[in-house]
Amino acid sequence: MIHNTSLLTRSGFNLDVSVFLAEVADMAYKPSFAIKAWALTNGFGLQCTVFDHDNIQGFWCATGDVAIFCFRGTSNPGQWIRDLRFLPVDHPWGAIHAGFRGGVENAEPDVQAFMSFASKANHVWITGHSLGGALAVIAAARLKQYGITSSIYTYGQPRVSLNGFGERFEIELPGKLFRFINGNDIVPRIPPGLIYQHFGTVKHIVQCGFEATGNELVDKEPPPLTKQEFDTLQASIQETNGESFEGSLPWISDHSISEYIRLLREIRG
Repeated sequence: MIHNTSLLTRSGFNLDVSVFLAEVADMAYKPSFAIKAWALTNGFGLQCTVFDHDNIQGFWCATGDVAIFCFRGTSNPGQWIRDLRFLPVDHPWGAIHAGFRGGVENAEPDVQAFMSFASKANHVWITGHSLGGALAVIAAARLKQYGITSSIYTYGQPRVSLNGFGERFEIELPGKLFRFINGNDIVPRIPPGLIYQHFGTVKHIVQCGFEATGNELVDKEPPPLTKQEFDTLQASIQETNGESFEGSLPWISDHSISEYIRLLREIRG
């Protein structure tokens, strides 16, 4: 299949779009020249900007009726989880995680630049993996405050807010957020406890051999980690000196964006 901007004119949940945007989220980890080459190949021409604001990274592209904004996840997720704090701060829609709000604020110059194109497009998309998924959700709320409605696909996204923000998000952007969770991916289950909440439509990838005879998507929300489970997780990461945990700890290896892409391709196929 040749992916191009016409794919992003579809509405509602779509498996082709879910694979494409997972590939977009993966591209955010690539060098700038590779991202711009990808943009040319996929019909965005030269309108592609790669950004890095105090280690908040990503890119955005626009062409005609389509605009897309992608946040990169952390390059060291193990260290990020090890150092994670849970302080909520105010947002016009309700309380959100302080770090996620700060990340979008750091990227404000590119969010504003993107808005000038997104305001003219009928199909606006925001995506991201891991930390990038959390930033994507907050950025979507930011755009909506300026009257721009976007569709959001996230992969391995942590919890971003308290319940009030989620309720407002569902009112302002109903049916626009699709959250993908792969198998036993631990990141969507943090921050631990019941204070932080998920919202949007969950798409849980259940792999063959666990609860299904074949890989499939189910509407199933895994429970948040308990404090004890999270303390054990942080201690395990501490033993690895904060090194990237993908593959190093088997019970959270499902977090890899490459694994999301592989399984979504299989399900689509």
